Amino acid sequence: MTEQTQQQTTESSDGGTSTAFSPDDAKPSADAKKTSKKEKKNKAPPPGLVIKPKPTLTKAERREMQERQRAAKAATRASKASNQQQSDHTKKGGGDGNQADNTSKPLQRQQEHQVTKSSQASNGKERITNSDGAEKAALADNSLSLFSHLPQYRKMPDPYAPEWTSTLHPDVIELGMKYASGEIHGDNERCRSMMLCFLKLLDDYVLPVKSSTIDFRTHFDHQVLKLSFQFWTVECRPHSVSMGNAFTFVKSSVASLERDLPLDEAKMILRETIERYLLERLEYADRAIAQHAMTKLQNGDVLLTFGHSEVIDVLLSTAHKEGTDFYVWVADSRPLAHGKKLLKSLQNAGIPCGYVELNALTYILQQVTKVFLGASALMSNGSVYGPVGTAAVALLAKDGHVPVMVCCESYKISNKVQLESITQNELGNPEALLPKKKDKTNRPMIKVLNLVYDVTPSEFVSGIITELGIIPPTSVAVLLSEMNPQDAAFM
Repeated sequence: MTEQTQQQTTESSDGGTSTAFSPDDAKPSADAKKTSKKEKKNKAPPPGLVIKPKPTLTKAERREMQERQRAAKAATRASKASNQQQSDHTKKGGGDGNQADNTSKPLQRQQEHQVTKSSQASNGKERITNSDGAEKAALADNSLSLFSHLPQYRKMPDPYAPEWTSTLHPDVIELGMKYASGEIHGDNERCRSMMLCFLKLLDDYVLPVKSSTIDFRTHFDHQVLKLSFQFWTVECRPHSVSMGNAFTFVKSSVASLERDLPLDEAKMILRETIERYLLERLEYADRAIAQHAMTKLQNGDVLLTFGHSEVIDVLLSTAHKEGTDFYVWVADSRPLAHGKKLLKSLQNAGIPCGYVELNALTYILQQVTKVFLGASALMSNGSVYGPVGTAAVALLAKDGHVPVMVCCESYKISNKVQLESITQNELGNPEALLPKKKDKTNRPMIKVLNLVYDVTPSEFVSGIITELGIIPPTSVAVLLSEMNPQDAAFM
């Protein structure tokens, strides 16, 4: 065979012919390859052709497009399921047309209620898109969406539910009802009630039948203390910082008991520990705070306080008994109006006082010389966690160059840092802010936000008075580091 291409025709056995090619015929030459590449490279687009750039979508537009696609797919699946159910019903020959319509109605309602939320940064609204593609603009409730991460307000649990009556002590259930109804609301009062309830549980506690194989410390902690605390805080009302610190103290006291102690001796030691905690951390601490705060009082002072605080009540009563002449303005806010409780206590003690709503505070602030406030907790960065409205009083006082003193027991110090009232808070009953109407169906669609606490920045506070002395807000972290970690831990 020569190097040139040759065709060979051979006769087949049946008389036909076949053509054979050389292997070199299937391989293009190198020059041909180079030529084809140059032609493709030099090939220019036709004149007048405009290539549009690839559109770039924003994050909100991409999310909206994805949600529309999901809604379309869901609608398609729902329609297919409806058609399949109707065809199966027709094949079986069961029922009339009305029954078929009734069967498809739930699917239609499910299809209509499949909505998707798409963000619109231009107007700050929520757009609710149904499965048919029609969009309805609705104003977004910014308050509820902003505080949706907080534990929502719950109604009072059923005290006769079998899951509670079979596992909890009756005193635990009764105290939980008082927490949920607001009958017990002060931070010291809530903590004191919890510790007194633990004393009752300790008196009534008995080991199970197989007492030889059960550790009192573990059983009392998990089956009594933990279950009771979970019922109060999960089913009734979120716990305060004071309750969390006290509960941690009790758990640590139980764990520190010796395993071989007799039950009666262990219960006696634990009782003495709880009673000493109540005396030192609450009662004695309030008296010591009152003595430190009286060094800042002078005859003729016009004092301002907000709401009701047990330590403020002790301070004012002690100063009046010591003969200090002063006048007290009690600022208050709804819906709780706890300041009326302090006002009644001052009147019974014979202390001259006045009562003012929070919205009229600027009218009497010009005559105020000092502000004394209570606190629900002290954060490690010096900010004050107190009843909602405390920050407003401190802000107005700072604007008027009036010193603000915060009285707080050391067992309320938390190792957390909080800069605002959004990250951690508690939601109260929203119905308490609305006017009482017998027919609630005629009430307009109002979204209500009832916050219980707020955060006062340390810049608004002149000094913090504890049973250990008067310190600046910046020294709270130092005081926390010197305390026992089990007392400063926050649940």
